[in-house]
Amino acid sequence: MNPPDNTFTLGDIFYTQQEDKFNLFKLIKFDAEFNTYHVKIYAPVASLPAVEELDNLSVIAYHAPIDKNGFENPTLLYSTSIEDEDLIGYLEYIKQTGNVDEVVQYASKYYKEAYQLSNQKKHEEAIGKYSKAIELIPHFFEAIDNRAFCKMDLGRWKEAIEDFKHSLVVNPNSFLAIFSIGECYFKSSDYAQAKDYFEQAILINPEHELPKKFLAQTLEQLEA
Repeated sequence: MNPPDNTFTLGDIFYTQQEDKFNLFKLIKFDAEFNTYHVKIYAPVASLPAVEELDNLSVIAYHAPIDKNGFENPTLLYSTSIEDEDLIGYLEYIKQTGNVDEVVQYASKYYKEAYQLSNQKKHEEAIGKYSKAIELIPHFFEAIDNRAFCKMDLGRWKEAIEDFKHSLVVNPNSFLAIFSIGECYFKSSDYAQAKDYFEQAILINPEHELPKKFLAQTLEQLEA
């Protein structure tokens, strides 16, 4: 059933017909202020697809802003949820247009989802979500650190070190990042590098016992 006044809800797949072709759209965002639909546009099809076929459709535009009333006789096809892939074009759009509030909103959403996934030990999925938050806000050092911790949980020490070093560019002299780099080097048996970072961590926070403990273990390994 077609909704009144061309009013669809987020995630709706709707179509218009032009001769023997169907033009399909997915509603990503509605900007009420400008009465604009932000849509994902699929390649025209000769017949309407089943809902399970949607993922196989070709996409010709991941984002396009179109006046809500700019569709000729739009008809609802399916109501679906919005997936991360659906937002690719829209997120790039809000970054390019400097919509800071909305960028922060989406980055926070991905961060919270990643944190929950991490708590569930779904570290690979969490890494993906943290990466999306970082793509939106490159200086989001909390997300960078947490992504690194996920990589540590997976034993990917080199990748974790790269993330922590990236975090230090944004948040210099971070005890957490510096100590964690030392721990990664220690776990990968690079004791000389580990020693350097544990010593830096102790200089930043002389009262913290953990880097002292790790430094002692590191010196034992270097003297063995």
